[in-house]
Amino acid sequence: MKILQMSRWFFPHVGGGSIRVYQVAKTLTQMGHEVHLLTHNPKSIGQCNLDEEAPLYEKHPDGFFVHRLPYYKLGKSFNWAISIPLMSRNAVEIIKKEEIDVILSHNPPYLVGTASLSASKLTGKPVVTLIHDVWGASHYSPLQYTIGNFLQRRCIKRSKRVVTASEGLKNIIAKEFNFPKEKIFVSPTGIDLKFSEIDQSRLKEVLKKYAKLGVRPDGKYIFFVGILRKWAGVPQLIDAFAGLSKDKRYAKFKLLLVGGGDKAEFEKRAEKLGIKERVIFTDAVPYADVPYLISLATITCAPFPSTSVTDQDKLMSPHKVLEYMVVGKPIVASAVGGMETYIKDNITGVLYKPDDITDLKDKIVYLLENPKLREGLSKNAYEYVRKGGFEWKDSVRSVEKALLEAIKNG
Repeated sequence: MKILQMSRWFFPHVGGGSIRVYQVAKTLTQMGHEVHLLTHNPKSIGQCNLDEEAPLYEKHPDGFFVHRLPYYKLGKSFNWAISIPLMSRNAVEIIKKEEIDVILSHNPPYLVGTASLSASKLTGKPVVTLIHDVWGASHYSPLQYTIGNFLQRRCIKRSKRVVTASEGLKNIIAKEFNFPKEKIFVSPTGIDLKFSEIDQSRLKEVLKKYAKLGVRPDGKYIFFVGILRKWAGVPQLIDAFAGLSKDKRYAKFKLLLVGGGDKAEFEKRAEKLGIKERVIFTDAVPYADVPYLISLATITCAPFPSTSVTDQDKLMSPHKVLEYMVVGKPIVASAVGGMETYIKDNITGVLYKPDDITDLKDKIVYLLENPKLREGLSKNAYEYVRKGGFEWKDSVRSVEKALLEAIKNG
């Protein structure tokens, strides 16, 4: 099977979307399929770790082929505006040249979905839409949300099959868009067990890279990795750490926040709370550095707040939690919808009440005061992931099935 993946996000952009796009492409290639990935130019989007020019075409070390849109020196707004026709045109060229069988469209955002539909109409190739999450987060304006919601509905309705990242999201798509449940497949977040392999010489290089920020191999860190946004729970974590900092027993601990996003806003928050010197912001980092930074943590956190999205049953499927678990670090996570799939309270991690800053702080203290419990939770978490079918090779089988059905049955 020859597959054209279409996505806005891919490395050097960092974040959950890019990780999923990469792992799906890599795993489908390992399954014996030929995968071409068409993605936006990194210069047209934020949250990138770009040390050099990203080539417009390359064969990735993992065997799939990457095609990037050109970037026009007229600003991000211009490149955003022309992304649909430009991506559609490039997709048609790739489909014809490489004799592509099916399009796999990663969404949101639905600019990519619209370009995918256009390419499908012009070539007759079926589209399967892989939905990462519910459209509409706090950083979208009302106009962006309205346009995105319209495009989302259009893209889903015209897809031959839909793949979702969680069972809860499958239920939402079936109910809100009246899409047949038998045509929706679930491909939850996975993990590569090799993610936890720490090379000591590489660790020294990573430590050297972040030493200027105050990161030390013998440091004591409360840890978070992910995009720094309100909807990721970063404000609550900073507030909880401020409460923890008042206790002299934890004077040596620092809060290590790994990721890009609203850094300036949260730096001001830390300064206002009097903990500026005890909070380390790394900005966006290469994905290859993430396991090494996690390995430094004493306690890891997934502080998702309560929202109309996270409160829904079995919806959450966060990368960071599986990454924490496979590296073998104790976790404090909010008990939002779907988290129970990964965190069994006091067995593979500790849960706290979403939005309850005092409870978050108390659960962190609880783990700090119980080193044997931390050790037990870490071992249990690793074994749970290793034996529980959470690897990407397990997850991507659903994507493969959806693609094959779309080709065969339309």
